[in-house]
Amino acid sequence: MAEVRPPQADIALEAWLASIIESSTLGILSKTREGVITSWNAGAERLYGYSQDDAIGQPASLLVPAERLCDEEEILRQVLAGGRVDHYETERVRKDGGSIAVAVSASPIKDADGTLVGISAIERDITDRKRVEEALGEAEACFKSTFEDAPIGMARLSIDPASPGRFLEVNQAFCELTGYSREQLETLDCEALTHPEDVEEDASLLAQLVAGEIQNYEIETRCIHAERHVVWVLVTASLVRDDSGKPLYCIRQIQDIQERKQFAGHLEYLADHDALTGLFNRRRFVRELSHQMSYAHRYGEGGAVLFLDIDNFKDVNDTLGHQAGDELIASVAHLLGERLRETDAIARLGGDEFAVLLPRVGADEAAAVARGLMQAVRQNPLRSTGRPIALTVSVGIAPFHAGAGTTADDLLIEADLAMYNAKEVGRDRFVFASDEQQARMENRLTWTGRIRKALDEDLFVLYCQPILDLRSNEISQYELLLRMPGTSGELLLPASFLYTAERYDLIRRIDRWVISRAIELIGDERRAGRELRLEVNVSGRSVADPELPGFIVEQLDAASIDPAQLILEVTETAAIGNMDEARRFVARLTDIGCCFALDDFGAGFGSFYYLKYLPLDYLKIDGEFIRNLPASNTDQLILRSIVQMANGLGKKTIAEFVGDEASLQLLREHGVQYAQGYHVGRPRPLTELRAPVHTNAAAGQHSQGPGPSPSPGSSASQPEGTSADHRRFG
Repeated sequence: MAEVRPPQADIALEAWLASIIESSTLGILSKTREGVITSWNAGAERLYGYSQDDAIGQPASLLVPAERLCDEEEILRQVLAGGRVDHYETERVRKDGGSIAVAVSASPIKDADGTLVGISAIERDITDRKRVEEALGEAEACFKSTFEDAPIGMARLSIDPASPGRFLEVNQAFCELTGYSREQLETLDCEALTHPEDVEEDASLLAQLVAGEIQNYEIETRCIHAERHVVWVLVTASLVRDDSGKPLYCIRQIQDIQERKQFAGHLEYLADHDALTGLFNRRRFVRELSHQMSYAHRYGEGGAVLFLDIDNFKDVNDTLGHQAGDELIASVAHLLGERLRETDAIARLGGDEFAVLLPRVGADEAAAVARGLMQAVRQNPLRSTGRPIALTVSVGIAPFHAGAGTTADDLLIEADLAMYNAKEVGRDRFVFASDEQQARMENRLTWTGRIRKALDEDLFVLYCQPILDLRSNEISQYELLLRMPGTSGELLLPASFLYTAERYDLIRRIDRWVISRAIELIGDERRAGRELRLEVNVSGRSVADPELPGFIVEQLDAASIDPAQLILEVTETAAIGNMDEARRFVARLTDIGCCFALDDFGAGFGSFYYLKYLPLDYLKIDGEFIRNLPASNTDQLILRSIVQMANGLGKKTIAEFVGDEASLQLLREHGVQYAQGYHVGRPRPLTELRAPVHTNAAAGQHSQGPGPSPSPGSSASQPEGTSADHRRFG
């Protein structure tokens, strides 16, 4: 017998259900078989914007976009046929015309007799979820496209402890770089492609990455190509994580840097070798000599340095020309190199000067080697322009032994002086360094004392030389040039004392003195309402001085001037012993606004070495390419190449040694921005700094403004470009 429920219970249950439906956040509605809305809760009102009065009695199709009507009719047929539809995703149109995404669950409504009289629906807003899904889909598609179409090699690596570094997926660029197909790579791991010497470092970095010790890493390493040759690559790796932060896999990018590594290696070679002969240059030779002297001191051994100079080479150059001279130097270098041991070192120091390092030899053995080298040159006439040329060499020998306190530079000086003694006593012979050279060393010590006195008593004198802006035809800045008073009151050019200053490490004090005066001068001019830009030469030792940047910053702050008004010049011949220190020096000062110029650009391959490693603003083109510019097509071609390269690197160019109007015009035509030389203006004392420099481009005249004639000993009293006109500080 069926239980009889009291009517009050049914009424209460219906009221309870109605309350739940009305308070639900979901849109709950019902409609007739024909699709007319018969009930509408508050959730539906919030969802679609229609009130109950607006919605009830309206066709449910008013919520359906036109393009969705067919789909909606199909769902209606399924439900009317007695079925149920769960979580059907579609679109709805709100009263305000906006579109939202909804998930619909629909079921049939039957009366007490089981007759289907309508449809009930629960509709939920899934717009935010759909947006997230679309965004994720777009991101995934973008990643896939970026991954596959990237111009650099990309790979997904497993971080599973059972198979770390296994390739999960690679792009086409990765296949082309390594020479493997996708199918082949997906059976390998990154260790299989890594050079054996680099495997340990690469694996260690990947382990640190997975362990969370580092966020990413970048490494230059060697990849083994499928054809078994080595390719240098730059590897960048990072982890991809899920929303909870759990690492999923490693993304690895590789770029081919083979050409860059080869170029860098070539530059490093050029920085240590003479371009003409392929021998060590002075910089590398001094390093090798210092190392060998330290070894001798440690192990109680000795050795010797030979300093060789070709006799009467200037006559060959003057008679046959520089090209023939270069050919002879290269031939002599080859001849000398063939007669030395593998353990010996030979260098071209410059011009026709060579040096030989003989490790672990005594005086007799050094003499035998010198005799053999001299005989080889004497008995093997070299050919140039089709005819044999007899040459001889003079040799100075400076032995070294354990416990000696001499430096490599000292030893080269001793060998150099001994070589000059050999020249003086007849050439084509060797001479050992001796006590007789002590007098010359004492002379250098006298110069050292004079330099110290000039520094201590503030006796140095500064001159300035104008630099012309070829675009505005106005003087844009000045280069400071250093002079030192002589014993008779004359002013001495830097060539007289800078070698000794550098040799005895006084050059850094000189640099600080000049920089300090330059900043002080710029500050004085600013307070007088005038702006001044000055170029100051800095030695290689100062460029590598870690304390100098702080000194310069303090001076600039004290003077309250714009750091861009100070231009620091480094010459190609500056012996920068620590390039890392030099890079930090330049970086710190460029960060605050100072500018840097590379002097004598083009004089040798050291220019390109510095250009690679130092952020420079100006390239000062060596005067060797400017002196005969109108008459030399070669110089014009070199000038054009330098300017094009400088423009490509965003650097300005300054031509030195401009001596006539024709050269000035050619500089303008080739795009050089600045010019310096006697045609623009001669060096003059700072007291005449504000005397005008008259420039008349139309008339082709550039002359110094009012002021006295150049002082004795100034570079104005010498033809520009002579040895007396030293490029460091004038």
